[in-house]
Amino acid sequence: MAGTTDFVGVRVFSDLRATVAKIDTRDSTPIGLVLPAPAADNTAFPLDEPVRISTDNPEQIAKLGAGIARDTVSQINSEGIVTDIAFVRTEHSDAETPAAKLEAEINKIVGSAGAKTGVWALLDAKAHIGLEPGCIIAPGYMSERVGNAANAVATAASAVAGKIIDCLVIADTPVTSRELAAAWAADFATALNVVATYPQAVVNLGSGNVTRALSPHVAAAMVRRDKEVGNPYKAFWNRPLQGILGPSVPVGYTDGEITSDANFLNQAGVGTVIEGKLLWAPFTTATDPTVASWRSIKKIRTRRAIEKAMLRPLRQYLSEDMRPDTVSLIYRACDQFLSDLKTLGALIDYELVWSKAMNPASLLEAGALRVKPRFAETPDLVDLQIYDEPMPEAFDVLASAIAASLSQLGLNGVRVTA
Repeated sequence: MAGTTDFVGVRVFSDLRATVAKIDTRDSTPIGLVLPAPAADNTAFPLDEPVRISTDNPEQIAKLGAGIARDTVSQINSEGIVTDIAFVRTEHSDAETPAAKLEAEINKIVGSAGAKTGVWALLDAKAHIGLEPGCIIAPGYMSERVGNAANAVATAASAVAGKIIDCLVIADTPVTSRELAAAWAADFATALNVVATYPQAVVNLGSGNVTRALSPHVAAAMVRRDKEVGNPYKAFWNRPLQGILGPSVPVGYTDGEITSDANFLNQAGVGTVIEGKLLWAPFTTATDPTVASWRSIKKIRTRRAIEKAMLRPLRQYLSEDMRPDTVSLIYRACDQFLSDLKTLGALIDYELVWSKAMNPASLLEAGALRVKPRFAETPDLVDLQIYDEPMPEAFDVLASAIAASLSQLGLNGVRVTA
């Protein structure tokens, strides 16, 4: 019996798809921004709907109206980058007291997971506007610990970022003291995707010096570094922020001094600014012993970016016959991708494992396949330790050199002895 339907003549069955899937890391530079904007144009920025904002489109930015949302975009712009922002406008409050107003607006930013409102609307950003955030910020609304509990906006944003996979939450902490900043970060000690920042930044947005949240500048610094190298695999700290005039309060730092403010904050999972403008933020809030090995921002971003990158391209093999050649193509695609990352320095080494134990006959019969990539990310250098000690034997070398030099003079009156 013929394997195809009967026909008299010659037919061509054309398949122009690449046999080996090309795995590319996605552009993770878009910033997710969720804020109220009471003066915004209602048509341009409907409530709880993702809207694409280009940072080099002044006409669109002007439609945000005066307020924290437009200030945040200006802060991002001040870092000298051009990027896209997935902006979700949330409802503002007219409550009479500042505390009531803040609580009401926090609730709107948190939104509803079921209704996809507030920060949860960012999950629809890819489908609605073609953007998927690489980080989420809500300056002015993540630093509060209402009722001595973890911040609700940061908590919801962390959940959203986890669903996106390769996404960070860049949050602001209380600015009253470094201890309160550390206490804020402790609420997220087991989170792998929260970056805490302290203190605020002094900026000039065109109307004099003002104090604003630091998180927009840190988000922009991440975007700038990604654009410099063309990937998300490099650390973005230990580089000056370009848009700030300085921190709102001084953060002490002395080379080699472990009790400095900056080191206290870093070890508590809080990023900061030292020496005026230098971003000093190697770690996330992941200080719990169960996750501390993944606290490096560079390391966790690399891991999550690789995990995210593999999903969509390898989808092309779904529905294909489960055959050795199909599995070989999947392994080839993964190998090419990981090999490129090793060449880029993102990985120290890798291997792809086929395990018969992980792929029993019952699993294969059900059309399932388990591929096991093993790899180690290249860490960023955070603790350079230099051990110096005296070298008395060097003077023996010096004495020998002096003797040799005098012997070469050839003077009868100079005698060199042991």
